[in-house]
Amino acid sequence: MIISIGTIMYSTVTYFKHERWQEYLMVIDNIELGSRRVVELSLANYTMLNGTNNQILVNNLNNWRTNLTQAYPGFGAALTHSFANSSYYAYGVNINYSYGLASLWNNETSFSAANVTFALDMSSVGLVGYKFMVSTFLEVRIFSANWSSNELVSDLAVYEEGLTPITNLDESDFSIKDANNSTIPISSLSRRYDTSYGPIYRIYCTNVTTDPISAQVTVTDARNIKVIANSTVT
Repeated sequence: MIISIGTIMYSTVTYFKHERWQEYLMVIDNIELGSRRVVELSLANYTMLNGTNNQILVNNLNNWRTNLTQAYPGFGAALTHSFANSSYYAYGVNINYSYGLASLWNNETSFSAANVTFALDMSSVGLVGYKFMVSTFLEVRIFSANWSSNELVSDLAVYEEGLTPITNLDESDFSIKDANNSTIPISSLSRRYDTSYGPIYRIYCTNVTTDPISAQVTVTDARNIKVIANSTVT
């Protein structure tokens, strides 16, 4: 009986420790997920304001840090962050960050980006300086824009972090303007695969009676992050 009771007590203690540690791991995962979401929302707001307010990420992260201690009382969770504030070469381009945000638009290859490094402390388990980075990225590459027989045809690719192609966009996620900043209605959208660049979107605009000279393509992804790319029409 004594041996049986001892076995039960040991199992109970180890089970409690396992369950408690699983709870901590869940909190850490939630904090990482929430931090990523704050960065994505901040970049989306930044791009919707055409990159005119680079304090958006600063303010949102400060609010997130305050809310975090209230959301997980008793865990002693404290989150700090540092921004990328200089030029980095990533995803095949030079990104000039300011307070963790960057954008380069109106080129044939254009992008919007955010980069933040976080450090998490959790005093309840002695966790100090657990670091993770959130890097958010959206790039648009226009390969060609051709006007012939009153039809404008544009080929482009859209990439996110890791230069992973985004393949689930539809017509409503694109808009096109000409050199006079006039909107050109999109008639249809198709996809094809290129061995070098992966999935390519082809945008058709019919009844374009005047040479648009240039095609300014705006793309907005599912996270509401925006990029504006521009190409000369041939």
